[in-house]
Amino acid sequence: MPLFTALLEFDGGTYISQLRSTSPSRAAKKYAAQLVTNEALGTPTLRKRLAKAVSGEKPVAVNGVRNVWCCAVSVGNKLALLNIIQTNDDTQQ
Repeated sequence: MPLFTALLEFDGGTYISQLRSTSPSRAAKKYAAQLVTNEALGTPTLRKRLAKAVSGEKPVAVNGVRNVWCCAVSVGNKLALLNIIQTNDDTQQ
C-alpha cells in the first residue's frame, strides 16, 4: 500500500503526517480522521469542523508535478490547505 505524506497549513501552523492508503482521496479521509485527536489544532469543536470539511474534499492533482494533490477548505474564516504527496517508500519500517 502506498505511503502518503500529508502537509496541512492551518491557522499559522504546519502539520505533517505520514499514512498508508490506497489513493489520495482515501488518504485525505484517513488524515481527516486523525485531525480530531490533534490537540495542537485548537478546540475539539474546531478540530471536528476541520476534519469534516477535509473529509468531504476530493484532492486535485497539482499540474506539472507527479504524485502531488491538493485541496483547500475554510473553517469559519480560516483557510486550511492540505497537500498530499505519494512518497516512495524504499525502506519498510
